Amino acid sequence: MLLKTRMMLKLVAPFVFLALVQPASAFKIKRVSTDSGVVLILRSAVSVGDYHRLKKLLEDGSVVGLEIRSGGGSLEEGMDIARVVRDKALVVYASKGCDSACALIFFAATQRYIGRRCKIGVHSVSNERGKEDVDSVRTTVQMSRLLVSLGVPHSVIGKLVTTPPTRITYLDNRELLELNVHRTNPFRKIYDLASAAGTQETRSICSRGTDVEAELTAEARERSCAIARAPEGR
Repeated sequence: MLLKTRMMLKLVAPFVFLALVQPASAFKIKRVSTDSGVVLILRSAVSVGDYHRLKKLLEDGSVVGLEIRSGGGSLEEGMDIARVVRDKALVVYASKGCDSACALIFFAATQRYIGRRCKIGVHSVSNERGKEDVDSVRTTVQMSRLLVSLGVPHSVIGKLVTTPPTRITYLDNRELLELNVHRTNPFRKIYDLASAAGTQETRSICSRGTDVEAELTAEARERSCAIARAPEGR
């Protein structure tokens, strides 16, 4: 670990900061898998333990990228996740808001994508009381060095360093261009394939004469087929 003390990237609203230090706000992780690769969809705050959870999941060499949406969280965890994202050369797609610790993970990607209305927010580091002190300033400098090693433009790092912990500043179009950010979903094909596979599986269950049918009770089969047919009646 680069940091010796536990620091948090604090968001503006105090109640949000309090929520970030609760273990229950750990990443919610969903796995989308097809023959074209695996995408891990991450939601909620970056919390203690998330790095080890993700590192274990990334041992699967079929993971091609992350879709992330987060308001921030633990700086230590965010920096460690950023390193493994770079080591694995992952693509990162920020579907909506991606601030603070989430932004560090986004910056570490070899290819960066954002949703149409997504914003990337940055600010300097605070201590656990939400204040800026000598240790937090030192940590901001350490974080800046990590970002330099990741190839993040100096204009972006400067915006992060100069924004107080009690505020948040969003990257503008020029800075996003310097980061080679693309406004599109790179995983759309994978999602479509996963959806098609799910539809095909449902159809096989509802077809007469299949082996699966014999394993289902009449009641369960009827319920499954009714759900599958519902969209066609709209």
